[in-house]
Amino acid sequence: MPQAGSILIVYNPISGRGRGKRLAETITRELGQRDVAIELEPTGRSGDAQRIVRLAVSVSPDKYRCVVACGGDGTIQEVAHTLAALTAQLGENIPPLGLAPAGRCNDFARALGVSTNQDIIVETLYRCHTMPVDLGCANGQHFCTVATLGVDAQVSSYVDKMRMPFLKGTIAYVYGAIRVMMAYRPTPVTLDGDFGRIDQSVFLASTANTSSYGGGIPIVPMARPTDGKLDLCVIDAVGKWSAFRMIPLVMTGRHAVRSGVRFLQTKQMTVSTPNPLDIWADGERIATTPVTMSVVPNAIRVVVPA
Repeated sequence: MPQAGSILIVYNPISGRGRGKRLAETITRELGQRDVAIELEPTGRSGDAQRIVRLAVSVSPDKYRCVVACGGDGTIQEVAHTLAALTAQLGENIPPLGLAPAGRCNDFARALGVSTNQDIIVETLYRCHTMPVDLGCANGQHFCTVATLGVDAQVSSYVDKMRMPFLKGTIAYVYGAIRVMMAYRPTPVTLDGDFGRIDQSVFLASTANTSSYGGGIPIVPMARPTDGKLDLCVIDAVGKWSAFRMIPLVMTGRHAVRSGVRFLQTKQMTVSTPNPLDIWADGERIATTPVTMSVVPNAIRVVVPA
C-alpha cells in the first residue's frame, strides 16, 4: 500500500540535457493526481542537493515518505550521502532515498533494478517499497557505485570536463578512455585491506559497491550493494599498447579472465600513492589519496520496485 507523507524531489535541471527537470515535473504532476503532496527543489551547483536535504530532513524527518534524487549519479550521490550521514547522526527514522535516474550513466539505479521509464518511476515512488542498501565511504564521503583510481579515474575526470552532450553513458567513456590512453602512465599504489597488502604499479584499482560504472561497464561483475563488502578489481600495470587492448575487454567484462586481473573483497582498506591522486566515484571527485575506504552496511533505505 502507498505510504503517507509528502515527497521531496531534489532535481538537477540540466542533467540529461533537461531530462531531470522534465522528469521532476512529470512525477510532480502524476503523483499530484494521486493526492500525494510534492515539494520540488532544483539544484544550481555542486553541494546544493546536500544542503537542501539536510535542511529539510533534519528539521522534520517524519514529514517525508521519501526523498527523491532526480538527475544523474552525482545528484543521487549527494542525496544518498546526506541521508546516510543523517541516519548515522539521528537514527533510523530518516526517510528513504527515491531514484529518478535522468543522467548520463544511471549506474546506481541500474544496480537496484530501478527503471528510467517515467511511468514505472512514478508507480515505484507511489508504492514506496524499500530495501536496505550499502554505501561505500572514502574519507567520510559516501559513494554509491564504484570508486576509481588509475586509468578509470583519469577517464572519469576527462568525461566530466567533456563538452560533448551528444556523447553519454558507455560511449562517452569509450571516447574518454581512448583520449586518456594517449598519455597513459601506470599508477604506483599501496592497498592495505582484509586481503593483505598490494604495493605495485597498476593499470587501475576500482573499489565497487555495485558491479558497473560508466553507463553499465561491468568492472566488478560480482559486486552487490547488499552484501556488506566492497569488491575490488585490480589490474596490473601494462604497456601502452596493451593498455589500448585492455579497453574493450574492460568495457565488455571480458577482463575478468585475463592474467594480471585480480578480484578481491574487503570491508575496509587504505589507499596511498607517492603523490596525491584523485579518487572518483558516481561521476564526481570524492577524495584524494591517502584515503581510507570502507563499506557502510545498510547505510540507507532505497525505494525499489516491489
